[in-house]
Amino acid sequence: MVMQAPSMDLKEEFVSILKEAISKGFPGSGIGDEEILLSLSVPKPENGDISSSISFRIAKTEKKNPKEIAERLASGVKGARFITKTAALNGYINSSIDEKEYAAHVLGSIKKQKGSYVRSGLGKGTKVIVESPSVNPNKPWHIGHLRNALLGDSISNMMEACSYKVEREDYIDDLGMQVAESYWGYTNISDKPDKKFDTWLGEQYVEVNKRLQDKAIEEQVRKTLERMEEGSSKEAKEARKLAEECVRAQYQTAGDYSVYHDVLVWESDIVRAKLLDKAFSILTKSGVVKKDTSEKYKDCIIVDLERIKQVAKDFESPNEDVKVLIRSNGTATYVAKDIAFHMWKFGLLEDPFSYGTFMEGQGNGKPLYTTSEFGKRMGFAGVSMAVNVIDNRQRYLQLILKSMFMLMGRKDISDSIMHLSYGKVDVEGGTLSGREGGWMGSGRNYTADSLLAETEKKVIEIVENSEKISNKENAKAIARAVAIGAIKFEFLKIAPEKNITFSWERALKFEGNTGPYCMYTYARASKIIEGQEVGMLKDMDHMSRSDDLELVKLLGMAPEMLEKACSEYRTNIVTDYLIELCTAFSRFYETMPVLKGGGAKELRLALVDSTAEVLKETLMLLGIAVVKSM
Repeated sequence: MVMQAPSMDLKEEFVSILKEAISKGFPGSGIGDEEILLSLSVPKPENGDISSSISFRIAKTEKKNPKEIAERLASGVKGARFITKTAALNGYINSSIDEKEYAAHVLGSIKKQKGSYVRSGLGKGTKVIVESPSVNPNKPWHIGHLRNALLGDSISNMMEACSYKVEREDYIDDLGMQVAESYWGYTNISDKPDKKFDTWLGEQYVEVNKRLQDKAIEEQVRKTLERMEEGSSKEAKEARKLAEECVRAQYQTAGDYSVYHDVLVWESDIVRAKLLDKAFSILTKSGVVKKDTSEKYKDCIIVDLERIKQVAKDFESPNEDVKVLIRSNGTATYVAKDIAFHMWKFGLLEDPFSYGTFMEGQGNGKPLYTTSEFGKRMGFAGVSMAVNVIDNRQRYLQLILKSMFMLMGRKDISDSIMHLSYGKVDVEGGTLSGREGGWMGSGRNYTADSLLAETEKKVIEIVENSEKISNKENAKAIARAVAIGAIKFEFLKIAPEKNITFSWERALKFEGNTGPYCMYTYARASKIIEGQEVGMLKDMDHMSRSDDLELVKLLGMAPEMLEKACSEYRTNIVTDYLIELCTAFSRFYETMPVLKGGGAKELRLALVDSTAEVLKETLMLLGIAVVKSM
């Protein structure tokens, strides 16, 4: 059973006693629990621990001064389990926490729920698909793809911690022009890889694009794609094998970053299963799409963008009146395939796929399944929510996708599609154009593989020369973990919609807003409690209203923080919390001796133990593994 955050227990108690005071002092105000809850804030420490501005709301209906109302309410507020004294200040109602009672509740909750404290029942078992990173199967992951993958992984972790049933899905576009170009290169330039397969194929793809200036080669590639789309041709089968080999190499990268999936869905299998035909039969019958008869779009299946504008108020069309979904030659556009794909996701189309095993065991011990011509039926799709991690350049197409469901009369589905949009990624001094090979960098290779290798190399130098790191014999293992943690934290601490320029100097600091700082704080806490017996506390007499209480308050709000981060799909809420917790722990440790704490030792050990536990569980939300000894 998932328990509520201690911080929410505190808030609910404060709301309850405030509501009682309001019902007695101002019975006709009509103020409810939700309105009081929204009025809560954290005052300056000298003014208390929890505050409400509800007096200002009541003042509007009572036509009285908020200060007078606050004073009247404060005098009527009774003490409770967690709340002691209450006072009015400039129209606000401020209460102080009973530090002993609240600390006992917070530390006891963490101890009882060890391993599952930073959790929530928010999702109530709702099934959701998180689609990420959907990289074309003809190149290695560059760091833009890595941002997508890390966002998808951490959002999945957060949603699972909030009791959602998460299906981690990777869509593989193996029928796109890029794969056709790579297949042409494989058959006409070289079929002998001399390095990691995805890197080799990506470099060859860049070479093919240079040759496409030759119109004869461009025509050969176009015909190759047509034969691939037939499904049963030699080209289709060989291109699929080529793409599978590339995806296996990409998943070596995924494994290095501890990013795992449940299922791969291949575009070629979508075409083979005629998912598109079934979807557009429904769309045509419902009048959402139509075959155009105008000269410009003759025989194309289109949707009128004026209809889209009627249901999507913030929709802006880039100089087109209609959106072509199926071209006159019968080929589908990206958005058409996405509509059919989402109809499958939400169970509007019966699952036509068979599933095989693509990888027997990933790093998490679970197999990776794949849609396949041969295999067994499984229980994928049929979800209530879909989170699509796609860069912000796709906002227009994602709006069309959501609007199509609105036109179908399925607002519930439209509202349940979340486009997690993210900005571009650069490394200091680099660019990332895939077609031109910018991911190879200038003097450096900016693939996700090389980013990790170079970061690990830099961390080894730091570990070997840092006085903070005493565990020199395990320098390589520590460097690997810290490198991954540093990269993940740096990518996830920025709000998704903002651009990132990755800096090694910034990411690898062992103090400040970084992953290594959080990992070091965990190792430091673990070292303190090593060999110490930390049991369930009975004596809280040494709890004070100093840095120990500030730490308790932060520990108590971890599950509430998780709910907020999950609801808003923002990993930076988690990173901000981690930095605040690490900073509070450092202040506590510096001002309040632990092992030499005398009678307070038992309590302070419990605070250190609880901090280590919350740090560990919260870092796991970001996919960052902890290191006990540094």
